[in-house]
Amino acid sequence: MEKANWNIVVLISNAAIQSQFYWVNIVGIVFGLGGLFLTVLVFFSLSRWIITPFRKMISLMKAVQRGRFNQQMEIRGKDEIAQLGIALNSMISHLNVLIESEYRAQLNLRNTELSLRNAEYRSLQAQLQPHFLYNILNGFIGLNRLGQRELLEHSIISLSKMLRYILLNTDQSTIKEEFEFLKSYCDLQKMRFGKKGFEFNIQCETSIEKMSLPKLLLQPLVENSIIHGMEPITHACLLVVSAKELKENDQHIVEIMVQDNGKGFEQGLTDSRLHIGLNNVQERLRLAFPGSSFFISSEINVGTQIIIRIPLQEVQS
Repeated sequence: MEKANWNIVVLISNAAIQSQFYWVNIVGIVFGLGGLFLTVLVFFSLSRWIITPFRKMISLMKAVQRGRFNQQMEIRGKDEIAQLGIALNSMISHLNVLIESEYRAQLNLRNTELSLRNAEYRSLQAQLQPHFLYNILNGFIGLNRLGQRELLEHSIISLSKMLRYILLNTDQSTIKEEFEFLKSYCDLQKMRFGKKGFEFNIQCETSIEKMSLPKLLLQPLVENSIIHGMEPITHACLLVVSAKELKENDQHIVEIMVQDNGKGFEQGLTDSRLHIGLNNVQERLRLAFPGSSFFISSEINVGTQIIIRIPLQEVQS
């Protein structure tokens, strides 16, 4: 062909080419629409599968708030949500037994101060406020709707750890276990602050991790800091909880600090609910460690600091 100086030219109809690609486009569009439909179907099915148990839990907690302690949640499966339902049922049953037993105890030992204090002591250890659980479960639904599945799973695990710790049938705990509980509690509270921001730093010296404390001794202090100190403000919040060993006047002591950068208050004008919470902690502290001390300082728009000091010799390992 080169010697003859010829060229080969192939002519193909544009319509023929377009007809071939037409069916390719049609198949692509069909597969695309089918995939989109399947994705939406799976999304709504999974969302309904996740949200339905939480709605049942919220309905159950509303019933508990109205005093109907005889209701239980139907458990299906063995996943984390089922474990959460089991823990919730156990908490409601335990709370019902506790209320009945404490009611009898208060009738029989009304004139005994120590017995009444121990009743409050055990009641605080055994129950988790239904209102708090109600808010947390609503938060779970919100995380699911936003598609934040990893944060939702982390939050469910944190709540499971909290319930497991609260339902342990013991009056005492270690500083390490108490601080792990506070971390789970703050993880859940963090959901409520959203874009405003809430950070926490909870640390304990290794040397005193195994020392014994009354269970849930510090939770009311952290709760007061969050609800009364940090919720009313608009800037980012920071909560610091620490425990360390000190030597003062030739005496070894354990110092526990709870500090926030919240609203603060005038110490002579505390909220009645805050005052009750502080009194409860102080009384429990006095019963457990007679040589302990409790200090609180606060400044408006700066924050609040609470320091607990316990002689090391009174803290049992």
